[in-house]
Amino acid sequence: MKLWAILNDLQIPFQDPQVLGLVLRFLDDLKPYGIILNGDVVDCYAISDYDKDPLKKPGLQREVQGAAALMERFKYAKERIWLGGNHEDRLRRYLWKNPEFADLEALTFSSLFRVKEHGFTYYPYGKHWMLGKLLVTHGFMVRAHSGISARAHFDRMGTSVLIGHTHRLGVYYKTNVRGQHAAYENGCLCRLDPEYVQNPDWQQGMSVVTVMDNGFFNVIQIPILHRRILFYGGERYEI
Repeated sequence: MKLWAILNDLQIPFQDPQVLGLVLRFLDDLKPYGIILNGDVVDCYAISDYDKDPLKKPGLQREVQGAAALMERFKYAKERIWLGGNHEDRLRRYLWKNPEFADLEALTFSSLFRVKEHGFTYYPYGKHWMLGKLLVTHGFMVRAHSGISARAHFDRMGTSVLIGHTHRLGVYYKTNVRGQHAAYENGCLCRLDPEYVQNPDWQQGMSVVTVMDNGFFNVIQIPILHRRILFYGGERYEI
């Protein structure tokens, strides 16, 4: 039996420092066997196609440094996986639009963010990692309500799945002739006041997954309450 922690949608440098600090303190105590950073860990704001606030100049270097500091916090984990999201994929899209740089190994996401140096293995957007019978991937569909995006991914993939991407917490259950399945939306750890939408229907949170030797799993979703409290295993963590 192994314990994994799954985090996503920090969108460094737009992470919520208070919430992230709470989560890191909790994980320092828990010390799970494995860590999955499930996409949109960094924002790649400077190379986004979207209109940007001209007064904000975060730059990619700031994101590289923020990601490095985050990865260094997880040295205790025996396995460390980073699954790219659509925000990490902005770098690939930028290079394809500027093909004179596209073949530079130093500008691949894994190299630029020095993922291996920090003990992580990087898989680009669209790839997945199996935790027993649970498929973990960043996700690519968003529906109007919590849990419905998870259902859409289950319908597309035909198996139990955990996604990020929607910035919501939610779960969808399905029983068929193959047994009981579940699909999860894993919340976010970014700020809740983005420049591109007002009053977003988002929830901050993460998950801890117990994986049995036979592939069975149990997902505990951990909402962050009021940006300062989480509960796990009868314990209360608070900023």
